[in-house]
Amino acid sequence: MLTTDLVRARVVKGEVRPSYIDAGDKVLVDLAETLIALFSSHVDRPRGALDDDLSELIGEDTDYLLHRGLAKLLEDRSDFGTDSPVDPIELRQRVFERAVSHHPVSREAGNPLHPTTRAAVLEAIGQELGLSLERVERALYADLVREQLLQKFTPIAPGALLHRYNLALAQAVLFRAVSLEIQLAPGDPQRYRQLFRFIKFFRLLYSVKGTGSMGYTITLDGPASLFQLGAKYGLQMAEFLPALLLCDGWSLRAELLWGKDRKRLAFSLESGSGLRTHYADKGVYVTDEEAHFVKRFAAVAKGWRLDKRPEIIDMDGRGVLVPDFVIVHDDGREALLEIVGFWRRGYLEARGALLAEHGPKNLVMAVSQRLRASEDTLDAMAGATVFFKDVIPVKEILAQCERVAVVPAGRSLAAARESAPKKRAKAKKPTEPAANATVIEPVEPAPTAKKRGRKKGSDPSAAPSG
Repeated sequence: MLTTDLVRARVVKGEVRPSYIDAGDKVLVDLAETLIALFSSHVDRPRGALDDDLSELIGEDTDYLLHRGLAKLLEDRSDFGTDSPVDPIELRQRVFERAVSHHPVSREAGNPLHPTTRAAVLEAIGQELGLSLERVERALYADLVREQLLQKFTPIAPGALLHRYNLALAQAVLFRAVSLEIQLAPGDPQRYRQLFRFIKFFRLLYSVKGTGSMGYTITLDGPASLFQLGAKYGLQMAEFLPALLLCDGWSLRAELLWGKDRKRLAFSLESGSGLRTHYADKGVYVTDEEAHFVKRFAAVAKGWRLDKRPEIIDMDGRGVLVPDFVIVHDDGREALLEIVGFWRRGYLEARGALLAEHGPKNLVMAVSQRLRASEDTLDAMAGATVFFKDVIPVKEILAQCERVAVVPAGRSLAAARESAPKKRAKAKKPTEPAANATVIEPVEPAPTAKKRGRKKGSDPSAAPSG
């Protein structure tokens, strides 16, 4: 995402309008190609050399912000690191201690009063460490930003970089949002589910009104509305926007706090705006919490299994529930599990009240204490709720499932029990899972963000199906 100083936008009649570029402009395509080639040529070279060449290429012309913005997006695709056989901090300490014993040390040879030179000190340390003088010189300050090496760069097509720039402009604007309202036209339920899964994956605070047949109105809290974790939440919000672009028939309107004086302005987007997503249209990541929960569940749970089903539960048009998992017992009883992301006391209490009135009675909520987005605290709430800090406690979840699980409508417990032994018998053979049940296997954690949150290269374009 672009930083504040690189955002190009103007204010027209109370609305912020980003200065999008024409991704087909030949001059801009050539510029993008030049910048990409420059980064590629600096792999295994110091960052300082890259910065110097960028400054010479970009200069101070009228398109400075655009050029720097494109370079910033390429930096996000770069991995810089320290290349040193020894810890530079420890090396400097040894060199300085040796230099003190020969103080003052001369930079050039030939001083009769101070015969010990800087090179002699470094060479002596190098002999102790088995390093050449040149290697000691490079390692001495290898941890400084300008001395770090560009270890890896992931290229991108010039046109794709220009489209990514337009998207990054919109993302940077949304970083200043107090709230967003998204209107979704009636459409494919699978699209709805995918979008709600993205909202939950990015742990956004949201409320929903409407139905699948009438369309939905989704209200999201913006980063500027949060007391704590605003920057982290803002990155999650920015990463959500490409997911919205996967849908059809939508419009977005946001309220912003803009500029140093935090003036309240508006920002709008809609499908067909020309922005392109780089996310693959095939689902979402599994969060770290979910991945660990699935792995622990398989090891601990006896007589229970995890299912994922493509269902959206309507709550009287006032909201929806998209369960993260369906937890099924061998005797046929089922419980639903919802994992709550960022939350505030008011949001969680309102969500709990809505679920109590219109939600399924076999729901278990897992609430992360670390994702509290305000100073408010909440140690308990009505219903089957489990609060946790680092990992979702499987045994506590199962205890709540035992309490609230029910047999689905249209089936009897006796019938479910009669069918259970047959399923277990079949399970001894290497057969395919039942057609009406998707058994969740343990998965590896999704790549985490490198701070900004999640790892820069880990976008849902490579994600497994959700």
